[in-house]
Amino acid sequence: MSETNDRSGVYPIGKAVLGATWLFATACFFPPLNGAEIGALGRSIFGVLAVTHIVECLFFLGTLRKTGRPLVGELWQTFLFGIVHVSAIRAESKD
Repeated sequence: MSETNDRSGVYPIGKAVLGATWLFATACFFPPLNGAEIGALGRSIFGVLAVTHIVECLFFLGTLRKTGRPLVGELWQTFLFGIVHVSAIRAESKD
């Protein structure tokens, strides 16, 4: 199996994990999780994800512009998936 095939399987898994984390963190703003003890943790995770991924959007703006795809879509993907999305972009450009 080639190295490219090994890497390409990691990105969907990373995106799935981040997507599930975002869903859990968002759900913690609504009943029944907002009143549960875990709700505060989920809301904190939401804040950390949001701030971290906004910084990543700014930091990787040059890389995102080079894709040739609409910048809004690339920023949205980076906001949701962060370095996982940027790593996938970098892997695409090396192929």
